[in-house]
Amino acid sequence: MSFKGNIVIAGHSSFSWALVEQLAPAIRGRLYFVLPDHDQATEASLEANVIAVHGQVTDTGVLDQLDLAHCSAFIASSREDEPNILAALYAKQHGAQHSFARVFNAEFMPLVSSLGVTPLQTSHTAAAFTALSLLKPAVSELVQLSSAGGRFVLEEIESADYPELVGCRLGNLHAEHLHIIAVAQGGDVHLGYATVVSSDAKLIVMYDRQITSRFPQEMRGVAAQAAQRLSESLRVEKLVS
Repeated sequence: MSFKGNIVIAGHSSFSWALVEQLAPAIRGRLYFVLPDHDQATEASLEANVIAVHGQVTDTGVLDQLDLAHCSAFIASSREDEPNILAALYAKQHGAQHSFARVFNAEFMPLVSSLGVTPLQTSHTAAAFTALSLLKPAVSELVQLSSAGGRFVLEEIESADYPELVGCRLGNLHAEHLHIIAVAQGGDVHLGYATVVSSDAKLIVMYDRQITSRFPQEMRGVAAQAAQRLSESLRVEKLVS
């Protein structure tokens, strides 16, 4: 699937580089990558389908050169909240269709949302799902990475917070209102049915907003069912062998 329109990613972080990797092969417009260090910009210029720009996230002289009026998505993704928020607001005011800001401080998120900017999660894994929301608009209408909007919530959790999940297979981790759709471990994101959850994994969970208040209980229920299914599956495999 390809994405029509220009995208700007502004700021240096592992999150921004992961976004570039996800989006560069999938867009038919221009992908601008704004980086504060000259060597970083030079490195980025070697990437296919990437236009590297040397400059600070909040440098309006640089931002004004990026054709923001025809920008489908502007993503401020440096390691600092305030520059990200300011840059995202500037891009929105100058015509960017969708404006995003990477936000570390959860207290800022309601304010950022009220200003028409979408706050983003800060993890490396979240980059894949930010790209998903841009490349598949039908999904983004249902799923939001921020705290507001959409029928479903997409959230990243640590398997250590739910030890009952460790050893379970991804294909068994679902219920009526909750699905674990990906496992990030060993430096990769796994989507396969047979993926086994490790103790240091991160899990991407999609759940119906109506179960928010009982989310922990729902998670533990899913884990218990998955453990039972795994036990039954292993017993059958043993009998067959």
